[in-house]
Amino acid sequence: MRVGRRPFRASGRLCGQQKMDDRNSGESGGASRGRRRRAGIDARMLIRAQARPFVSDENAEAAARGFDAAFPLPPESEVAELWLTEWKAEHAAGAERRAKRAVRPHAHGMRPQPLAVRLRALIRSALEDAVERMNGADQLQFALIPLNPVRIVLALSGGRDSMAMLDVLSRLRADARQAIAGEVCAVYVHHGLSPHAAQWEEHCRKACEARGVGFESIRVQVRNTGEGIEAAARSARYRALADFALRGGYDVVMTAHHEDDRIETFLMQWMRGSGLEGLAAFPKTRSLEASAFVHGRRTPGTVLLLRPWIGVSRAEIDRYVHNRRIAYVNDESNDDPRYLRNRVRHEIVPILEAVRPGFRQGAVRSINLVSEALDVLKSVAAGDLEACRSGAVEGGLSVVQLLRLIPSRQSWCLRAWLQSRGLSAPPKRKLDEALRQIREAGSETNFCLRVQGREIRRWGGDLVLCEAKGAASSRESVTTLRWTGEDMPIPGWDGTIRVVPCGPDEPGIALERLEAPNARLEVRSRRGSVKLKLWALRPAKPLKDLYAQAGIPAYARADLPVLWLDGEPVFAAGLGIDVRAMSIEGESARRVRFVFAPQKSLWDVQVLPNYADVPEDERRAREAKLKAAAKQFEKNARARRARAAS
Repeated sequence: MRVGRRPFRASGRLCGQQKMDDRNSGESGGASRGRRRRAGIDARMLIRAQARPFVSDENAEAAARGFDAAFPLPPESEVAELWLTEWKAEHAAGAERRAKRAVRPHAHGMRPQPLAVRLRALIRSALEDAVERMNGADQLQFALIPLNPVRIVLALSGGRDSMAMLDVLSRLRADARQAIAGEVCAVYVHHGLSPHAAQWEEHCRKACEARGVGFESIRVQVRNTGEGIEAAARSARYRALADFALRGGYDVVMTAHHEDDRIETFLMQWMRGSGLEGLAAFPKTRSLEASAFVHGRRTPGTVLLLRPWIGVSRAEIDRYVHNRRIAYVNDESNDDPRYLRNRVRHEIVPILEAVRPGFRQGAVRSINLVSEALDVLKSVAAGDLEACRSGAVEGGLSVVQLLRLIPSRQSWCLRAWLQSRGLSAPPKRKLDEALRQIREAGSETNFCLRVQGREIRRWGGDLVLCEAKGAASSRESVTTLRWTGEDMPIPGWDGTIRVVPCGPDEPGIALERLEAPNARLEVRSRRGSVKLKLWALRPAKPLKDLYAQAGIPAYARADLPVLWLDGEPVFAAGLGIDVRAMSIEGESARRVRFVFAPQKSLWDVQVLPNYADVPEDERRAREAKLKAAAKQFEKNARARRARAAS
């Protein structure tokens, strides 16, 4: 009690003194109290502050230096990075707290939220996170970004879950107090797999009209490529939704997946022996690859996919639909035992619930832990990818740096590299086979792995990704060309031989030879020991040696045509014209040169330069680098073989 009285007695003395002053000044108590509330800084405090000793500028600077020495600040870039890291952690913690409050309304002594309010709050939280992700909140910048309404595409099937989300989303959009949800368009994807699909489409249309929500129907053709009809339909559905969103300028695609869907996916992937990406089931947010026609050209892009209800159970959605009396359709395929998901839902999950009541909470916790481990591995793989990038080839991967990692990190690094080039992660079996070939391949000629229409090839000490080509033997061995004086397309070689007029001092092929009535102009694939003489003071060499000297990879040589004139090779794409077929100004006034323009190439150029036209000093420097790289590659290969033998 004494401790509690002291501040009270002190306060009383102050109040008594103030009352005495008020009486002496003749002011009423009310006026004095009003003046006390309006009082500023005490004048006596100002006098005491002015009486402090004066500090000179020199001493102030010395004090500042001493303080900086005692508490040094990091560079400005590190300060910004530190601020961003702390902001991310604080934002993630806040998002986690909001999600916990929405999922478990009894926490922290809160009153239970109504189900409708909770479902709506989850959608708002997902849209807020999407806005921050789309506006680049993960970049190293400090800027105030305006919050614009999010344009939403809702995947609507007519079932219970999507109809519940349509109802909640339409009510959220109609609320004049919110500014996060903008235009909403519900999209029904017509697969054509059920005889009732047209009826479901009409049901969705009427439901959207009743709620003032836009509606679109998209017809897709499901092609089963061996992954199963359910997986093929899902891929076609996501592709259609993403393309529609990109084409219409929408920001996100939203689906009504819930907690039970996530548990079923986890069990299915576990039975299939999937890795972390499969066991993590579907994430709350991910990017969808999309493409749309813009100004007559197909333009690729990405659209954000949101699943705000993955923490909501099916029973809660059932209760919301029942309370709101929402009409929905029943897909007869949901009871078909031929589909694995239906057997898991109707047979396995009830057994697990009977063996261990409440197993769903434990399963969700395990899924979240697997998802966290997956995020850590992806972060490590991203760092490994940056360390293993090639310094010589754009977009390439250094084999030497890759093989320095432990085998498991090699696999994740290769996976991250393929995903960075726009390919989905291949199965573990294919990754292991790729790594085996990379370790055992002695040169660039005996390594090729096809992945989703692309080919992983070796170019010296680097891995490159190029377009898959047909076998060279399947092409026409001889293609006859008709000389017109213009560029000559060669469809079999995916390119065009361009005709370039020569300048006054440039040697080239005389037009008289090409325009002769009996001139025979052909394009042939490289067969046998064809030789070219590219420089006057050097001997003729086989094309194979010239390609190696120029550093053209072996797998790309089959795509380079050889031009023959009257039965003699006169031009090889990427190398140049045989000097023995050239004429100079005194011999012919009209001369032309050739260059090859590939449609698709490893070099990503419109015209492939001729190696013979490169200045001699640059050629020598390039050849020296190639020889040094070959020696280093052989040295590393011997070291790997020695380690394997020991």
